[in-house]
Amino acid sequence: MAITKEMTRRLLSLALLTCALGAAVPATAGASQLVTRDATSISLKVDRFQRALVTYKTGGVWHHTLMWGGINAKYPDRAHPQSQVKFRTDYSGGGGVFHRPYWKTMVNVCGPYTGPALHSVVKACTMPDGSHWVLQSWKRLMPNSGFPCCRSWEQGRVELHLSHFKGPTAKLWLKWTWTRRITWQGKHLDSLFGRLSYKGRGAYGFSSNSAGAPTDSFGELIYVDTLNSSWGRGWRRINSFLAHNVSDGSFCDQLWPNRFGRHDSPGFGQRYRAFADGPGVTPMVYWEGPPPGNYSISESQTRNGLGIFSILGSARMPFDSGYAATMAGEQRALVGPSDRCWNTW
Repeated sequence: MAITKEMTRRLLSLALLTCALGAAVPATAGASQLVTRDATSISLKVDRFQRALVTYKTGGVWHHTLMWGGINAKYPDRAHPQSQVKFRTDYSGGGGVFHRPYWKTMVNVCGPYTGPALHSVVKACTMPDGSHWVLQSWKRLMPNSGFPCCRSWEQGRVELHLSHFKGPTAKLWLKWTWTRRITWQGKHLDSLFGRLSYKGRGAYGFSSNSAGAPTDSFGELIYVDTLNSSWGRGWRRINSFLAHNVSDGSFCDQLWPNRFGRHDSPGFGQRYRAFADGPGVTPMVYWEGPPPGNYSISESQTRNGLGIFSILGSARMPFDSGYAATMAGEQRALVGPSDRCWNTW
């Protein structure tokens, strides 16, 4: 059978429609959702139906991405491990949903941002209903143990993430203490403990692969950096690790000098910082503070509470066995009896 011009036109139209619909498939995410990498000329609009339009350039090409259908986050649900809140996404700017370039006629109703202070914000606005849309941008993936970047195509790239929330964001609670044993050149290693929570309950997942990456939509990674260490000037990635489900979102880590194939110093820094994606489609949260010896004891030392504490100074303090023992007690109270994280002290 001969193929006529009309048949060719219809086949081409069908192929284009299929591609456009494919662009509307929901993106997989368990946290503030990745939009793209290495974007420039970024803008954000939101219409009255809570559809966000993120416009940006990558490689000199303009992109118009629609994202909608998600707000805040669910608490961890073991029975439905892939059910965390996420956005639907149309990378064609409306072709996959409306069959036309909706981005050209979209009317923005999102006004000046009135939400809580956040880190690494690129664009933010607040809707008439009081909900907030936020774009944040940062280098989430970096080589562990301070190695120079980069070891894969994803590392070192500036990721752009979108969030939509109303009410409180996640809380990243963190302190630095010491290990009890002298394990490196007659020194006690720097050690951290903390908790990631959302609305008073822990944020965590239920499964991960052999590399420690979450395999369900609730999994939460903590990314920790060191500043001006023996590894070099500037911020260097120490490690990334999961929040623990056995202790309701708590976590710990130590600066061992022999991890990830690195056999020199453990990376003691003048200052430390940590990032974590908020659960669901809530924003990335950030912590920054000094080395051990600079933290007061928390007012509340309960597993389900985030105790208020003060940062007392910024200089590296010498090991104090009495203070370290007190901090270890605080860590045990935070993580509960099921998590042996505090045993390294």
